[in-house]
Amino acid sequence: MRTHTRPDHRSPVRPRTSTGTLHTLIRRLTPRDREIMRLVWEHRTLTTDQIARLCFVSYSTAKRRLRALYRMRALDRFRPWVAEGSAPAHYVLDAPGAEILAAEAGQTLREFGYRRDRALTLAYRSSLAHTVGVNDFFTDLAAHTRDHDTHLRWWTAAQCEARWGDIVRPDAAGRWTEGDQVTGFYLEYDTGTESLRRLSDKLDAYAELTRVTTHRGLVLFWLPSQQRENNVRQRILRPPVPAATAVHGSHPAEAVWALLDDPTGQRFRLCELSSGGVVQPPLPGWEAHGG
Repeated sequence: MRTHTRPDHRSPVRPRTSTGTLHTLIRRLTPRDREIMRLVWEHRTLTTDQIARLCFVSYSTAKRRLRALYRMRALDRFRPWVAEGSAPAHYVLDAPGAEILAAEAGQTLREFGYRRDRALTLAYRSSLAHTVGVNDFFTDLAAHTRDHDTHLRWWTAAQCEARWGDIVRPDAAGRWTEGDQVTGFYLEYDTGTESLRRLSDKLDAYAELTRVTTHRGLVLFWLPSQQRENNVRQRILRPPVPAATAVHGSHPAEAVWALLDDPTGQRFRLCELSSGGVVQPPLPGWEAHGG
């Protein structure tokens, strides 16, 4: 009998969901487990480190609980191929976990939008690094709120596409609150593969969004290197909408952002970018502080 393998090429494909599996899983899930499942579903995949920073105090505790959630079939996992060393475990929602979240939402699995094969094909997509990078940006900000007087609202690429996909498709949108300073932003996570002209065209699309919706939001270009940032800033001297640049590897809440129309390149904290009368992007719940 032929053995099928999962994306890490070690563990066999898991069987179909049974009633017993669901009942056992429901009994053993904690509120934190359910939150992890929702986060993994919303962000498509999260690594062990990302989940540990979001939901746990101890990394070792996170690893143990994630292994348990994998065994209980709340989550599935894969390790993408890397040329050297070993990639971290990437967690996705497993079918029994999806059935539970769908039932909580009063939906069928089809209405919920889950298909296990689609969840796992992410392991083979060239866009995986981009997805993980966007999620790192989210994780850095969300984890920061656990120990600081800050708050984050986040809208994924899918949520943004559903609202404005015919005009512009941000990689995410967010609302960052620190004290009485609030910054609403659209995130453009750049890997260096797109042309500078394409990045400039994106700003034109955001200008069109401004015209159609009468709202303006700050566009954040999160760039892979200092050289890439220099090139972007040399190419785009007069952005049609407020925009700022920073480089991967720094913390997005800190003083790493330079406004694109400021030739001095002075760096600001994310919360400080709210100055200048920038109106927050028009997302449902944008005005709310909770959630």
